[in-house]
Amino acid sequence: MEQVVTVVSVHDDQAVVRGRRASACDSCAGKASCGTLGSWVERFAEMRVVNTVAASVGDTVVVEVPDGLLLRVAFTLYGLPMLVFLISGLMMRSLALALGWSAPEALAAAGGLLGVATAYAWIYFHHRPQALDARIVRIKARAVTIPVQIAESAR
Repeated sequence: MEQVVTVVSVHDDQAVVRGRRASACDSCAGKASCGTLGSWVERFAEMRVVNTVAASVGDTVVVEVPDGLLLRVAFTLYGLPMLVFLISGLMMRSLALALGWSAPEALAAAGGLLGVATAYAWIYFHHRPQALDARIVRIKARAVTIPVQIAESAR
């Protein structure tokens, strides 16, 4: 996936870029009349990427983000907690039925929620951030710089 963004700052071989977040709403025919989740609000995102083309602050650049990265992040943040919710809820319900406790569905829900909280805590404390593998592939437009001349003071 490629995204057009603007370079905000440069640090050594990396650059911080800012751009409009890509959204599934962009291609939707009903986006003008839709108000779900604040879709009318323009959203921006910043991220640090490898500056392979020596871009400068203010340049408009094209950043390439591997598609596999989006799938890994989506699974880690959504899929894994959902699986943990289902498994821990089923285990708690089975335990409640086996021991003859009352309200096994309520205990299953509590077990599922506890499992999700545990999954997010594990992600937060143990998941090592990987390099994004995002990089600038080309400069689309250079920033316009106006040379400033300082007039000599009258002697």
